[in-house]
Amino acid sequence: MSQPLWESDTGTLSFHSRRALVQLLKGPMVTAAAHPQVWRAIISDEPALRAALNNVFLDLVLDEDSGIAFSRAANGGQDAEVGGGRREAMPKVLRTESLSHTDTLIILHLRQELALAAPGERVIVDRAELREQVLLYRVDKERDETKLAKRFDAAFRRMAEYSLLSPTETDGRFEVSPALRQIFDAATVEGVRAEYERYLDSDEGAEDTEEEQ
Repeated sequence: MSQPLWESDTGTLSFHSRRALVQLLKGPMVTAAAHPQVWRAIISDEPALRAALNNVFLDLVLDEDSGIAFSRAANGGQDAEVGGGRREAMPKVLRTESLSHTDTLIILHLRQELALAAPGERVIVDRAELREQVLLYRVDKERDETKLAKRFDAAFRRMAEYSLLSPTETDGRFEVSPALRQIFDAATVEGVRAEYERYLDSDEGAEDTEEEQ
């Protein structure tokens, strides 16, 4: 047990490990580059942090090669075995975000870029080129360029807020977080991409109903 941090403290983690636990709960992720002290605590106290997260129905996702860590629902959010063959739904702990049509298109493109890269290779995307790729999936009736630009700008900002994109030294170019490999596996990406390909090939794409930002 660690030294108590206050008079009635019964916690078992060190100060830095508790900070790491808080950061993992707050999200969206910890990176070795942006959070070096928290990262060191995760590496040095991984078993205890993993157990602490499991106690609140979460798993620790740790990729030391890429320098990323985050928490997600344990067991894929499926029911838990509570004994005697009985299963119960696990409570939702993490705040979830619904992806808009534009969010999903951006993530698909970024995930594809990661898939094409060699292991350990930095993946850099150009914002303008990404926008052009996303606009390929608009339906025929969507011709309001101002509205489309607002939707893309809002979605792009969310990607940065989620730590999935980070600026580089070159204006207009951004690095893709390797965490996307862990968050969206290849099977999920292909399934969603197939749906969007059918969407693009049809003339019946539903209107984008996401809220304006």
